[in-house]
Amino acid sequence: MTEEHKDKPPVEANAPAEPELHKKAHYDSDGSRWQRFKTWYSDRKKVTIPVTLVLLAVMLGLIPFTRYALAGTLVKRDLTLKVLDSQTNTPVSGARVSFGNLSTDTDASGKATLRRIKAGSHNFLVTKKYYKDQSLSLLVPILNKKEVFSVGLTATGRQVRIEVANVINKKPLANVKIEAAGAVSKTDSTGSAVMVLPIGLSEQKAKLSLEGYNDAEVSIKISNDKIQQNSINLTPSGKIYFLSKLSGKIDVVKTNLDGTAREIVLTGTGKEDGRNTVLLASRDWKYLALLSKRAGGGPSLYMISTADDSLTLIDEGNAYFELTGWAGSNFIYKASRNNVQLWQTNRQALKSFDAQSKKLITLDQTTAEGSGNYDYLTEDLGKVYAYENQIFYIKNWSASYYGSVAAGLSSKQATFNSIKPDGTAKKAIRSFPADPDNPSSINIDQQIKSPSVILIRHYDGNKDRFYVYTDGQVKEDSSITADSYYGDSYATYLLSPNGEKTFWSESRDGKNTLFVGNEDGRDGKLVASLSEYNTYGWYTDDYLLVSKNSSELYAMDNGAKQTPVKISDYHKPDQTFYGYGGGYGGL
Repeated sequence: MTEEHKDKPPVEANAPAEPELHKKAHYDSDGSRWQRFKTWYSDRKKVTIPVTLVLLAVMLGLIPFTRYALAGTLVKRDLTLKVLDSQTNTPVSGARVSFGNLSTDTDASGKATLRRIKAGSHNFLVTKKYYKDQSLSLLVPILNKKEVFSVGLTATGRQVRIEVANVINKKPLANVKIEAAGAVSKTDSTGSAVMVLPIGLSEQKAKLSLEGYNDAEVSIKISNDKIQQNSINLTPSGKIYFLSKLSGKIDVVKTNLDGTAREIVLTGTGKEDGRNTVLLASRDWKYLALLSKRAGGGPSLYMISTADDSLTLIDEGNAYFELTGWAGSNFIYKASRNNVQLWQTNRQALKSFDAQSKKLITLDQTTAEGSGNYDYLTEDLGKVYAYENQIFYIKNWSASYYGSVAAGLSSKQATFNSIKPDGTAKKAIRSFPADPDNPSSINIDQQIKSPSVILIRHYDGNKDRFYVYTDGQVKEDSSITADSYYGDSYATYLLSPNGEKTFWSESRDGKNTLFVGNEDGRDGKLVASLSEYNTYGWYTDDYLLVSKNSSELYAMDNGAKQTPVKISDYHKPDQTFYGYGGGYGGL
């Protein structure tokens, strides 16, 4: 055994190898501390690397400069500025707020929001014509604070205050765009805006615009020693149509709701009958029915489409036309043919004209029997009433007293009927028998008590019997008397365009009092106690139309007591459509 190995114990052939853990420990014990850390760090990468990144971010975040530089790569916030006039402290609308390639304009409240700005300190620029440019440095926070930064602009011109209101109800109008001398502003929630205009002028032309209103071109007054006040009214958009005899002929005329921009739509021919020329508007004012004698012979029935003021012939000929009104976009009327005799069928017809398709529909016609004016049994169309999507009408019978066919009257019945404007769902709701002691007629009559309630009178040979139609049924009502049926006053309920409200008048304490209620004519709210005004119609769901002295047309707010605003004088025929609720202009 050599000297080198004499002190070492012999190794057995089957002795186990030195454990790996022991070897590693032995290796570590001989390495440096850095080497030991590297080895430990490398063996635990799934934990050590994420922890390292977090620690690094925290360390950088503790330093303000690196904190926002780092956050700016990850965090983006919306920034809202409110721009105010430095003198009046009022919002400045239409000011341009810029940041790099991003820019936006302030709204009517003076606010502007730039979207997704990196967190950190940035420079912004605020500009508007006739104001000094304003630059400012703002810190976009890391945390999502809902903060609005204010900035004041200094005017370089003369300041004016502009108040804008609705010409009908005098309510302030927000978001009205005002353009003058190259500057643009918008009114705030109170209808007010402060503008800065060039020095050296006493007036400046301006244009005002707002959706739902007619544009207005006005002159803004400017003062050198004070903030000049300017009050301006805007008129709701749309046109009012009516008859006018101002030219000496009966013309169809249209104007704005305040009477401006007057224009003749259909020039009269000079042949019109001043007593019987009628114009009735649909509830949405899209269509007008015109009964007019424009040439030789009798009057004809026309439709005017207000979309383009085009004229369409509905019906003409040797007939007498009795107008009922509009049921949606269908115009309902009766036609009595002058050349059809009492003993002949189809002497009278109930008709419906669809304004959209321009299709004329015959809803019902009368029948008859006999051979001459002294020998007939004929059917007659009675009162017609349109409500919602139903047409209610009466059919009666009459006979010559001594005619050979008069005996057939005993087998006939008067009927209370309904049908839809398109001619469907036709039915006799209730039939009434002949009076055995009256060999010449079977008659029933109706009164419109409220929009959905119809009163019916029938004489049974002994006395008048009264019935009430509501909810699809006719029931006898013994509480109704002849005095109440004939003596009570029945209001004319004008249905609003959306069908949710009614407008009517009642006489109270000697004054003609105006009400707006629900679709059934109940829960009436007094809107005016004006003895000289009467109901005329609606214009949209927001405004009421009233007439004065049957020759002056006015507009007023739907929900407020106020003095009506005059639209124009107009021509009213002798015909008045009491109980008519299917359109406007009949009262």
